[in-house]
Amino acid sequence: MTFLTCHLLLVTCYSSLVTRHLSLVSGHLIIPYVQGKAKFILLTPAFLIASFLPFSVKAQTVQDRHQQIRAAMEARDLPQSIQQLRALQNAEPRLFAINNYDYLLARLSEQNGDNAVAQANYQAVLVRNSALAGHAQWHLAQLARSSGDLVLEREQLRRFIASAPPGAQRETGILRLGESFWESSDYSGTIASLRPLLTSKNVPLARAAMNLSAQAFERSGKPAEARSWFNRLLFEMPDAARPDDFALAAVRGLDALDASVGGLAQLSEADRLLRASVYQFNRDFEAARKHYQSIVEHSAGKPTVPNAVYQTGRGFYQQGQYDEALKHLQRVVQEFPESSSARDALSFTAGAYNRLKRTDDAVAAYKQFINRYPDAPNPERTYINIVDALHEAGRHKEALDWVQQTRSRFAGQLGATLGLFAQLRIHLAQADWSAVVADAERLKQFSDLGGTRVPSGTSQAEVTFLQAFALEQLGRTSEAIDLYLSIPDGRNDYYGQLATARLQGMAADPKSQAGLKSREQAQLAAARQLKSEPDKARSAASAALRLSTSPESRTEALGILKEAYRSLPAYSFPVLNLVPLGRLTPINESSSSAPTQIADELFFLALYDEAVPALAEIIPRPLQAEATSPTGAAPSPANMNYTIALFSLRGGLANRAVRFGETLWRPLPGDYVLELAPREFAELLYPAPYRESLMKHAPARGVDPRLVLAIARQESRFMFEAKSVAAARGMMQFIPETANDMARQLGKTSFVQDELYAPDTAILFGAQYLSGLFKQFPGQTEAVAAAYNGGPDNVARWIGRSRSSEPERYVPEIGFTQTKDYVFKVMTNLRAYQQLYPQLYGQLQE
Repeated sequence: MTFLTCHLLLVTCYSSLVTRHLSLVSGHLIIPYVQGKAKFILLTPAFLIASFLPFSVKAQTVQDRHQQIRAAMEARDLPQSIQQLRALQNAEPRLFAINNYDYLLARLSEQNGDNAVAQANYQAVLVRNSALAGHAQWHLAQLARSSGDLVLEREQLRRFIASAPPGAQRETGILRLGESFWESSDYSGTIASLRPLLTSKNVPLARAAMNLSAQAFERSGKPAEARSWFNRLLFEMPDAARPDDFALAAVRGLDALDASVGGLAQLSEADRLLRASVYQFNRDFEAARKHYQSIVEHSAGKPTVPNAVYQTGRGFYQQGQYDEALKHLQRVVQEFPESSSARDALSFTAGAYNRLKRTDDAVAAYKQFINRYPDAPNPERTYINIVDALHEAGRHKEALDWVQQTRSRFAGQLGATLGLFAQLRIHLAQADWSAVVADAERLKQFSDLGGTRVPSGTSQAEVTFLQAFALEQLGRTSEAIDLYLSIPDGRNDYYGQLATARLQGMAADPKSQAGLKSREQAQLAAARQLKSEPDKARSAASAALRLSTSPESRTEALGILKEAYRSLPAYSFPVLNLVPLGRLTPINESSSSAPTQIADELFFLALYDEAVPALAEIIPRPLQAEATSPTGAAPSPANMNYTIALFSLRGGLANRAVRFGETLWRPLPGDYVLELAPREFAELLYPAPYRESLMKHAPARGVDPRLVLAIARQESRFMFEAKSVAAARGMMQFIPETANDMARQLGKTSFVQDELYAPDTAILFGAQYLSGLFKQFPGQTEAVAAAYNGGPDNVARWIGRSRSSEPERYVPEIGFTQTKDYVFKVMTNLRAYQQLYPQLYGQLQE
């Protein structure tokens, strides 16, 4: 029976019987998931129905016990689930074995910390040569490693490698074998075991093997061989513009080899520059400076010197050491004014002065830049920098004078628009609400406001919101409401979300409550009357929902919206069906052979974290459309992709789920109300993996776990092995300096950067860092999100410039395009997680 075989007729016959005995939630039975990624998984009704089908008189007892196991799992009672499995093992040992329940018992026991029982059952799987023997062997190796018995681990790994078919799993086993030898200081064993991986087509694995081999050669007293492999790592980078962790290890290894023989001084200029660039990219600024300094000392008069001096200053700047940065940046400007680095050095010089609050020096440097580089790209940027520097210093009259110079200099261009927005921000900081209204009205006439593609840009939504906010402060409530409602409120619309929050606040204010209630009722009445015109009914119901403060009104508005969606193709999800995967019914004693398909068995046991990768091994993505269903017809690629995404979600493989979820939701209008979507579709877009780690680390630090999810989703889409162009590592994307600081706070004395690729460590560090940011910016979630991306010092500057702790006033001041867009996305993610998981996390105590 293949993994796509299903007895549909029997499922239909027994469906009514089974559903009378099972408690289903949203059409699925919830059972605990093992291995700590997602706390619970959902079983499809088809799986449950087929699992309870009687197949013989004797097997009915097995089915009874099977039902008891599932009931215990539904109750999230892991000990009871294990007890029921053992009872089944004692009562029907053959049926227990041939259905691979011993493997499930081993997995559950391992999660429960009972390694002896886990080991015994994994051994049983091996002895009978089950289809899951390879997986059992791998787990036995992991158990040996966790116990500290590396000799036993290697023995288990050798057996795994010998029996595993060619592919990623086998190569992963080879790499782990080499690591085990390394950890035992057996360097010849490391080199020998890794040899098959050195030519692998799996580039990351091959580079990992090269790196470990090079280090083993170095430890074995064979520097020539070590140097050869380190050089290969360095000169065969997959992307020279983004040196990976192995390139960083290579330059460190080469530096150590050269230092040991006194050869650093003899390095060529090209070698120095290459090694420095790898260090600089990976934010090891101290190591980079040593090479840059050597270039400066030994390459006088060469064109590489100005860049080396500039990069040294830039490194200090990125570390926040602005006084030290100025020494090098000013040297470039003064000694190498014709070099290609001089322009950037002068720009950074002005920025350093500004961060040191030396406003006059900053303005002078910016003026020098304008005079020296009139044809520089984006020349308006320097003018806006002067305005912002003066604004930041509270010198508003001078700032407004520069606004007029900017608007005059760039009349009819984007620079004039940015100048007008800078003026609005100054008026906003001054609480000059009438001026804000006037500025916004003028800005709304421009078609291009820069958005988040240019620094200090804005958007129609932001300008409209600020105008509405100013009108609200002026007491012009009706006009403010109209403008707030005109801003679309969708799943990715930060200002629509903020506008709705303002409307809700006004609805709770006695001064404006009556007017809002009247508006709400009028919109509901219109929605009722327009039911025959679905799009108009949708628009009215959406407005009523944004104004609604009572559960009754909200329920009615949602009902009208739901009905309207049914009549509007644009608001309709595609019809997707689960493709039956895996063996769906237990086998009995009369079966002629045991199951042979690994994916079949893992899906049957609901071990989706292993089932999905096993399926990918035999059905690569391009071949998914070729899979056949029980009816003999090929399932559509959409259904197959949906099925894999849903099982990925249930197995804690969130990155795969999000990729499909984003594709699924992309055609839908942005204002589709999330709570009206099928729950599975909503969770594919906003999954909540690693719940045990979240609940262990976040609440204890006063951090809402949903904010951690919102940030992880934006940072990496939950890809735990991610590394960014800024050398940020792991799911939560920590740069080395911040990670080292968190390690010190957490008392991790032997921390290494690669630990960030472990989800639990990433979440721990993320919660710790967010906790510290909230201490710096109490109750200011937008500020915390901005600081996570752009740094707390910059956020403090932006908040100070706004003269307010209200996000309505300081978010427009965010000067980095990436950071501003980041805040928008994290905050909309957060709202989605709060809507989808209100009961899961609850309200944190103050």
